[in-house]
Amino acid sequence: MQRNILKDTLLLTIIQMLLDGLGLLLNIFMTKYLGTEAIGILTLTSSFFRLLAVIANGNVFLCASRFISEELGKQQRNPRKILMHCMAVSLLMCVIVSGIVNLFAKECSIFFLQSDNLITSVRIMTAALPLLTITSCIKGWFNACCQTAICAISDVIDCIARTICMGIMIGIKAPTNPQELCHMTIMGTIAGTMASLLLMLCSFRKCHAEATGKASLTWKQYLILALPVMGGSALTSFLSSANDALVPMTLRQAGNSASEAFSQFGIFEAIIIPTLFFPSTILCSLAGILVTETAREKAANHSARITELSEKTIRQTIVFAVFITMILLRFGDEIGVLLGGGEIAGKMIVLLAPVVPFIYLEIVSESIIKGIGEQNFSSVNYLLEYVIRISFVLIFIPLMGFYGIVLSYYASNIFGNVGRIILIIRKTGMNPEPVKLLGIPLFSAICSSQFLNMIFLLLHIHAESHPIWMIIYSLFCCGVYLLIQRELFKLYGVYQESIFCKP
Repeated sequence: MQRNILKDTLLLTIIQMLLDGLGLLLNIFMTKYLGTEAIGILTLTSSFFRLLAVIANGNVFLCASRFISEELGKQQRNPRKILMHCMAVSLLMCVIVSGIVNLFAKECSIFFLQSDNLITSVRIMTAALPLLTITSCIKGWFNACCQTAICAISDVIDCIARTICMGIMIGIKAPTNPQELCHMTIMGTIAGTMASLLLMLCSFRKCHAEATGKASLTWKQYLILALPVMGGSALTSFLSSANDALVPMTLRQAGNSASEAFSQFGIFEAIIIPTLFFPSTILCSLAGILVTETAREKAANHSARITELSEKTIRQTIVFAVFITMILLRFGDEIGVLLGGGEIAGKMIVLLAPVVPFIYLEIVSESIIKGIGEQNFSSVNYLLEYVIRISFVLIFIPLMGFYGIVLSYYASNIFGNVGRIILIIRKTGMNPEPVKLLGIPLFSAICSSQFLNMIFLLLHIHAESHPIWMIIYSLFCCGVYLLIQRELFKLYGVYQESIFCKP
């Protein structure tokens, strides 16, 4: 079963850009009608809900994608049996986690949701976990079977159903208290998940992945192999949710009221972070494919192909990230104001722009690491990364306020991604050349931005004065950037081949 990486990535990119764009518009809409404080509460609720889902199902989407892909790469295989292993183990974990969370619902409400009045909301979340688990498992099956279109359409259906549900609830009666906001999050998630699951179940029979023999894994073997993935995913989600919970708490220690703390947290999560991550849509689409692609090549012992994929992916990720960094540095202030986050959002976007290459590298490098079976390293690295981030949050936000978040992002992302790149170099044998990886993209970015600045200055045009001029500047800058870079690579004696090229 072959995968057309170019076709799949383009499809996923278009769909994901649409979804991310709708998500950003929804954030702007809710910020306008509910306020930034409500967005902060919604973010905490969503973060905790994601934590429960990942711990309960053991990140079964990733497990199913990887192990079913490996099964499909073998001559004697039974992929549906592996699917059953995934579903049985994840549902068992779901029951156990739901019971534990119900017992400690009050403690979860106080720590993660910053309130002792959301115990009922926490228990309602656990009731929805089996639905989320089954949906993730089925989606992992389609991803492993290269049914990219079904995965993409299910995401669209999920987003539309969730948005409609939340829009209706806001239109009928705008939620004003934490309980109503939590219930809106839960109902929206359930509506989107049910719609997505129904679509995939209707398409399940059309997905051909025939058995040719016995499954390569028993359920016990599957459990042993999946435990590092489950543990790493649970640890990462817990630390991420703990970090989210600590930010409003430490902002209050810096002198902000509870309302101001949730408001600033809401701006950060609804405006700043989506702005930084929105351009990475193509990388997120590629990352999901890379897990299954590298896992399949590893199962077939095609080490040269893994080396080639790793080198091309990392090099072109840096090329892309450097350009995005340049644009955010140039127009970050204006983007923050345009999206409704005000001057503070603009300043934060500019300050965080230089860390964008590290953020984007994490997306693709984690996919490669998981694909080659180095989940143990991934778990330890994430643990250290979040220890650094949480330490910076606890120390610097009370001293510096909102800007302490900037330091936490710089420290954790630089440390974590340097470690990932070192591991990939060691395990895949890729040859990192500083001139190719950093020198040429940085020099091209500086030259292209200075050239465009001079042209706009001569024409007496202020690019930041209007969104249209900002878009025109960015498009021309992209063209000049790629042109300069292509010529420099030629001089360096390297053909800048695409990641989508087959060996």
